[in-house]
Amino acid sequence: MRQLLIYLSLVLFISTGSVWAQTTTLTGTITDKSNGEPMIGVTILVKGTTVGTVTNIDGAYNLQVPTDAQVLVYSFIGYETQEIAYIGQKELNIQMQDDSEKLGEVVVNGGYVKQKKGAYTGAVEVVEAEKLEQVPVVSFDQALQGQAAGVVATSSSGAPGASATIRVRGTSSVNAGNDPLYIMDGIQITAGQFSSINTNDIKTLTILKDATATSLYGSRASNGVILIETKRGAGDGKTTIQYRGQFGLSQVVRDNFEMMNTAEKIQYEEEIGIKSYTPEEKLQLLKYDTNWFNEALHNAMSESHELSVSGGNETTRFYLSGGYMFQDGIMPRSDFERMTLRLNLDNKISDKSNFGLNLMLGQEMKNNTNTISNSLLNPIFASRMLNPYLYNKNEDGSYNSNGFPYAVNPFEELDLNENDEQTLKIVGGGFFDVELINNLVYRFNVGIDYYYRTGRGYINPLAYGGQGIKGSTTEAFVRNYRLTPTNTLTYKLNLKESHNFTFLLGQEAVMNQSKSFSVSAKNLPANGLKQVSLGTQIASWGGGMSDYTMASFFGNVNYNYKYKYLADFSLRRDGSSRFGVDNRWGTFWSAGLGWNIQEEELIKGIHWIDQLKLRASIGETGNNNIGNYQHLDLFNFGSYQNQQAIYFGQYGNPDLTWERKIKTNVALDLAIFKRYRTKIELYQEDTKDMLFFLPYSWSSGLGGRMENIGEMTNKGIEVEFDLDLIQTKDFNLNVNTNFAYNRNEVTKLYGGLKELDQVSTLMQVGQPLGTFYLTRWAGVDAATGKGLWYKKDDSVTDFYSDSDRVLQEGKSFIAPWNGGMRTTATYKNLSCSVFFTWMANKYLVNNTRYFTESQGMFTSYNQSKEMLDYWKKPGDKAKHPSPEYQDNQFDTRLLENASFLRLKNINLSYNVNLNKLTRSKVFSAAKIYVQGQNLLTFTGYTGIDPEFHGANELNMYPNVKTYTVGIDLSF
Repeated sequence: MRQLLIYLSLVLFISTGSVWAQTTTLTGTITDKSNGEPMIGVTILVKGTTVGTVTNIDGAYNLQVPTDAQVLVYSFIGYETQEIAYIGQKELNIQMQDDSEKLGEVVVNGGYVKQKKGAYTGAVEVVEAEKLEQVPVVSFDQALQGQAAGVVATSSSGAPGASATIRVRGTSSVNAGNDPLYIMDGIQITAGQFSSINTNDIKTLTILKDATATSLYGSRASNGVILIETKRGAGDGKTTIQYRGQFGLSQVVRDNFEMMNTAEKIQYEEEIGIKSYTPEEKLQLLKYDTNWFNEALHNAMSESHELSVSGGNETTRFYLSGGYMFQDGIMPRSDFERMTLRLNLDNKISDKSNFGLNLMLGQEMKNNTNTISNSLLNPIFASRMLNPYLYNKNEDGSYNSNGFPYAVNPFEELDLNENDEQTLKIVGGGFFDVELINNLVYRFNVGIDYYYRTGRGYINPLAYGGQGIKGSTTEAFVRNYRLTPTNTLTYKLNLKESHNFTFLLGQEAVMNQSKSFSVSAKNLPANGLKQVSLGTQIASWGGGMSDYTMASFFGNVNYNYKYKYLADFSLRRDGSSRFGVDNRWGTFWSAGLGWNIQEEELIKGIHWIDQLKLRASIGETGNNNIGNYQHLDLFNFGSYQNQQAIYFGQYGNPDLTWERKIKTNVALDLAIFKRYRTKIELYQEDTKDMLFFLPYSWSSGLGGRMENIGEMTNKGIEVEFDLDLIQTKDFNLNVNTNFAYNRNEVTKLYGGLKELDQVSTLMQVGQPLGTFYLTRWAGVDAATGKGLWYKKDDSVTDFYSDSDRVLQEGKSFIAPWNGGMRTTATYKNLSCSVFFTWMANKYLVNNTRYFTESQGMFTSYNQSKEMLDYWKKPGDKAKHPSPEYQDNQFDTRLLENASFLRLKNINLSYNVNLNKLTRSKVFSAAKIYVQGQNLLTFTGYTGIDPEFHGANELNMYPNVKTYTVGIDLSF
């Protein structure tokens, strides 16, 4: 059923016989257009009078209509009001259409029950298809940043097919995972594996945040839930064929590094005394001034094509789509290719039962460039460190290696060697529901998430890494499947047309198994022979198998009184094989209350208030994302001096149990004048029994074991505005903006500790996770040219020590502020959308500067122009110390403010005039558009990209800006 039917108890309008001399009896039934279900409480009113009625529990109505009536008005909260001309009809059956502008979007309560947002007490965000379609990214996660308050999606790599890091309401765990749970059409899918999913197949993304919204998923929902609903057939008797095509050009987003040119590098080398050149040698070197960044990166082309067919009738609905995408990477050997197929089928077996199928197939192929951050074989690192007087290719087109470190040209190595992978992704399932008795529905749903990934690596015998072993080749595979059967019973009860209940009981199981194997062979007979079987010696082999299971029982009661007072209660019991026998079961719960104040008689008279709603929730969810078998003592098997060996590998913990999170939420929803909408959420989430790897003494032979220790809190505010600033016949202007603040705080560590050193960051009670812990750079001693640092007592020394590190309060790599703003203007058939995203108070260690501004440590490699401002003689006020001291340390010199504002997307589109299309007798709709992605970035961060997720950014694969042109055609 598309939404929970809500009976809105209205004051019946009383007609007066003295006004109307004659009446005609009008009957009919009101149904929901999306699914044909009868609608209770729909108001039917004779326009301009007080004559009216409401529909009963079967959606039927009976109205005495005055013979001189002209217009009938049909209205229901959350649906479009319809005005129907009255010309004496005896029967009028009406289908009501959702009106999302009145905050009546369908939301999903835990994925098990659907209901109207107006009757919902939980914290949810709905991202509609139009915000995701046409965006030139491989997967939907890369398009989520800034779309919803409290949801952070950072792209730490611009490589085609790379996944984004998504956090909902902050980071709440250290070792138990922070990824939200992903459910697609009722089927759990693996986090980070979205590149096989065609974004244009998605209808909505619903993000569940608070306890009421997530508790029905229990132990899997600690970090929020993202529900993916894909498109389905309309069932209106029409078949629609749609083609989408897109072509794009990608470039690096930004490059703030200014490296020395040939003249500057020669001068620098001679000044610091590492080399001395004759005039002839200088003249020879000055022939070349290579911009290695241009050698490493290139403009990249992309294209995508999709064809979908959808439609159906009252009995059967279908949606079938196929897609192809190719995206070249801006770095060598980093392209991505994908083919997708989707089939969604819904069949109404009878008036009481339904059957459906969901199937997605995705096949993707990726070439992987070398991305080892501090390796000269990484093109980005090489583009920084290679001297400008070297050159890439000889006149005959062969690669040059003279003068290169170890006589290895990294770009030749990339050409010689290969590293690619292929992934087959299948997400499929089926459902069957039947109404056993009136209003009691049984539903069975089963889903499978399966992927099979193969990888191949080849090191050419002519390559630097292959010469000693005469080349090598590697074959590997990983296979994983997850089976999830679910049984639910749903009962709807309406008492006295005022009290509306929905009861849900459910049972669910999760069974997951993973298997992997790899083998590598060396000593290949010749260049180009890449099969493992051709190697005369096995270099390595490995593999493994892992599984886990979960059993769950859950229930939910949802209640509303005249759509005015709302209540929601949930309970779930989970058992997981990841914990010991005595601690496998956990109980998770939630309670939510809501008050639709606009339904009070006092407020109903204020015509400009469309919605005024208060809601609150509290509950507990859990987290078991620690991997398998952590509760067991484990032994490892291997070899020692060519003999079989067994050794102790892991300390078990039979007391290991759920990491728990208590969530509270208070919110206000307001809509006025049918044009202005806002939402404010206040929340706090307290993590208890935090799963943490407790370190042991290394004398034990092992690093430690997993335990339930520590506590953490996230609390914050989320604000959204959706404003229709201008609404005229030809011109409309809408501004949609959101921002969120999240304060993370570590509140307890193990063993009474107040802080835990994590090298460049410090986990300290009372401070946010990820707060930097560094020795403070104090500049250069003008008398000696030595580097200076502050000691803990704020005195200055020229000796660096880790013992002088201090907490950099307020400086964490986890940004507390983030948001997005979209402005959409339409004039007749022309539309322009501009979308910005931003983060504030975000800090990063620019690790790349450790190498490019190395204070004399890596002077044989190229350096930043910054290094030309170094101390030369007493009295110099230089930025950098004398290179002779090599005062290069991980200190606050490398810590930068990575706050940013990014023009994420701008789209200009034109919808072809419908009259022209009608005359063509071929097309029913057509749109052409141009757009740009990541066009501008405003930031003080000098690294390659401030959006990086982590503490230290070092030579990441750059994010890209993309220009695309596209066309959408409907037949």
